[in-house]
Amino acid sequence: MIDDPDLRQMFKAECEERLYNLEQHLLQLEKEPELPAPTDELFREAHSLKGLARMLGITNMEQLAHQFESVLKSALHNGQWPPVATLERLYHGVDNLRGLAGEAVTGIAAAESLTDMLARLTGEMPLAMAAKPEPVPAEAAQPVQEPAETPSPQASTTNKIDTIRVGTQQLDSLMTHVSELTVNKNRLAQRLGDANDLIFLWEEWKQYNRELYTPELAQLETRLYALRSQLYEDNNRFDYLNHEIGSGIRAIRLLPLSTTFNLFPRMVRDIAKQQRKLVNLMVEGDDTVADKRVIEEIKDPLTHLIRNAIYHAIEGPQQRLALGKPEAGTIRLKAHQTPTTIVITVTDDGAGINVEKIKERAIQNQLYTAEDLAAMNDRQVQELIFSQGFSTSDQINDISGRGLGMAIVRTTVEHLKGHIEVDSTPGLGTSIQIVLPITLATTQVIIVELQKRYFGIPMEAIELIRSVTPEHLFNIDGSLTLLQTGQAVSVARLSELLGIADTAKPTAGLAVIIANKHGRLAVLVDRLLDEQEILLKPLGGVLKRVRNISGVTVLGNGDICMVLNPHDLIKTAYGKKMPVPAKQETTSTNIKPHILYAEDSVTARTQIKRFLEKAGYLVTAAVDGRDAYEKLVGKTFAAVVSDVTMPNIDGLMLTEKIRRHPQYQQLPIILLSAMDKADDRRRALELGANAYLSKGAFDQRQLLDTLKTLV
Repeated sequence: MIDDPDLRQMFKAECEERLYNLEQHLLQLEKEPELPAPTDELFREAHSLKGLARMLGITNMEQLAHQFESVLKSALHNGQWPPVATLERLYHGVDNLRGLAGEAVTGIAAAESLTDMLARLTGEMPLAMAAKPEPVPAEAAQPVQEPAETPSPQASTTNKIDTIRVGTQQLDSLMTHVSELTVNKNRLAQRLGDANDLIFLWEEWKQYNRELYTPELAQLETRLYALRSQLYEDNNRFDYLNHEIGSGIRAIRLLPLSTTFNLFPRMVRDIAKQQRKLVNLMVEGDDTVADKRVIEEIKDPLTHLIRNAIYHAIEGPQQRLALGKPEAGTIRLKAHQTPTTIVITVTDDGAGINVEKIKERAIQNQLYTAEDLAAMNDRQVQELIFSQGFSTSDQINDISGRGLGMAIVRTTVEHLKGHIEVDSTPGLGTSIQIVLPITLATTQVIIVELQKRYFGIPMEAIELIRSVTPEHLFNIDGSLTLLQTGQAVSVARLSELLGIADTAKPTAGLAVIIANKHGRLAVLVDRLLDEQEILLKPLGGVLKRVRNISGVTVLGNGDICMVLNPHDLIKTAYGKKMPVPAKQETTSTNIKPHILYAEDSVTARTQIKRFLEKAGYLVTAAVDGRDAYEKLVGKTFAAVVSDVTMPNIDGLMLTEKIRRHPQYQQLPIILLSAMDKADDRRRALELGANAYLSKGAFDQRQLLDTLKTLV
């Protein structure tokens, strides 16, 4: 019986689900034997049950699940569905697995011995007419304890219920409804924008038709302004409530990764002992929190990665000593959190991935030809370990060899809207990194337009957004390249990456620079539209995994928006032979960068000027846009920082006037504004501003980071 009550409940719930799935897939395959999908799912569920039992030390269930896999694989060896007798044994095997699961939860021994179960499953003994095990009752795992004494009536009226038990399905349903509210919030913001456009048209009409302005129109105008004011109030209130309710429910769903990480020390100890190896497991960051669903579903991938590290990577004690390594191998399980993602890394100091053996096995299994493999780099070859049915093990045992585990890892990670990367050095070890979203319901994206189609780019992958003209670009080995922060960045139009026909020039537009640890890429689009929190809906059916696309969302105006996968975009660009150019060193100098700063508020002007000077910049201050323009002409500045709302010439007009001069086309311009509206931001970027920072959430460090990027 499992000692830990929390693990007992988790094990019970997961076993019920997986055993139910096994039965359903058997039923489906019995009715439609020509379908391959139920067969794959049968193997996956049995494989996952085996890993779950191994993790918790339930050896009898582990052995039976392994034998279930073997019988199923043997029965399907010739590509034909097994006879009725074998099918009955498999059904009986599911019943026996359910009985062993009940034994682990309740402590009540199963009806049959493990020896008999294995013999009946393999056909060495006839099937017994045993009753099907009943599902484990919930109260069996948590015995009710009688209170020590009967509470007094007074106590019963004053005692408060501090906690209640809520089903996870109810929380999931609430989260879905809150996510739908996000779509409606964006729709309301769209209606508010329509009202502003209507008032703008009205004001233009009134300016040129004063003689037609009657008292009746004045009343209409008053009601129009009142309607806009009410829309602003409703939008702000709706936005606040949506944020508070969504944040509250997401916080309830967050659990520490220790919920899963605590399962692995025992598993590592048992497998290492079986393999006659010495292995130390080092766990870091187990207090990192993630969504309940992420916690639940990441357990199987981590189990497979750690098992494979012990079986394939960590050498035996004598071999490690001969190689000059410590006698005991080390596996590090580490997690940390970024503002929007969870990063989990499994690292070992073993033998590393044998690239040549992978190539040999890929050719042997007819996955790739020798010519295909010759065109791949080592990292691409290493990623073949995630292919379905691929294994470098020469024998099948209860730990590995079927080629299912690593395929399950990638499938699960991608299902969770994440990605997985492998980095291995022969003789030194392997590091596998899994990047997942903290929450699976909503995500923050930048909405861009390409050929009147809308695409969302996740904010966490965006390094910089800037305008691009042909003068900014040059060629390296036939690839378009953009110089940014002392580095040459490959450039590709989004239509080229997605395979969309495009007649636009590939050398002009707005560049969204995305980055990951493998490189950077400047993606050219037509326009930047908005920044939104969106409800990401996964693709289903045959579109479950589409390269470069993470999912889809519905914008406030009802348009469909495809959400891009930045990790895939970079891989696609490199696959189109767009290598990352070598870093170009910039010339160092002791001269301080000279900044022109325009601000009509004396307090803000003094504060920011002192801050920039303290950061190492030389600052010339201007009292408004006109003063700034006069001080700019004929002089050399490293950048212009300007407020937007100023007398005489505002920041937008200043930007437009500066961009009229050819010598100032590449001068960085940063605008600061209290008006953090999508239209204002879009207007600023269209006029030529390189960055638009909101004063509402202004952070001086953000200004410094932006200057460091641009100057």
